[in-house]
Amino acid sequence: GFQIIPAKVVTNSVNESDNLITLDKGRADGITPNMGVVSGLGVVGIVYMVSEHYSIVLSVLNSKSNISCTIKNKGYLGYLHWNKGASDFAFLDDIPRHAKFKLGDRIVTSGYSAIFPAGILVGKVKHVYNSEDGLSFRLAVQLSTDFGNLRDVCIIDDATVREKKKVINAANDSIRHLNTDFSETN
Repeated sequence: GFQIIPAKVVTNSVNESDNLITLDKGRADGITPNMGVVSGLGVVGIVYMVSEHYSIVLSVLNSKSNISCTIKNKGYLGYLHWNKGASDFAFLDDIPRHAKFKLGDRIVTSGYSAIFPAGILVGKVKHVYNSEDGLSFRLAVQLSTDFGNLRDVCIIDDATVREKKKVINAANDSIRHLNTDFSETN
């Protein structure tokens, strides 16, 4: 249900707080914002801006990045964040305290976002911490993508993701109107 569009990395940073990647594909190649970007090793980021012939990707190594992930074959969901620092580690937050997993388990995309299909490798569990409030776990994830040596990537053009985004947006618009209509009658 999806097409892969190969692209080359034109620029890449790994030591900023908000790292961006520039790719040599753009609108003329069918690229639009919110498409997922992967390498042969795993998740890279999300297309953020597009010109006619180039795309800017919000890297996993960006403080604004937020990717829905799961522990492979376990089903527990969390959100991947990068908190600056090392370019080979990020954190998976909000893993329930009752979750059963072990060090070395693989972290993959959940498929619940409107960006990535399920099952794309993100990395593996290296350390386990308590969340700040103590209600969940925070997992240190060793990223599978080598961001310091990134050259060739693929952009995911997923028709089912576009359809999912369309229906989610329609539902959100409908709920906003429902709330407005309800508040006007009271």
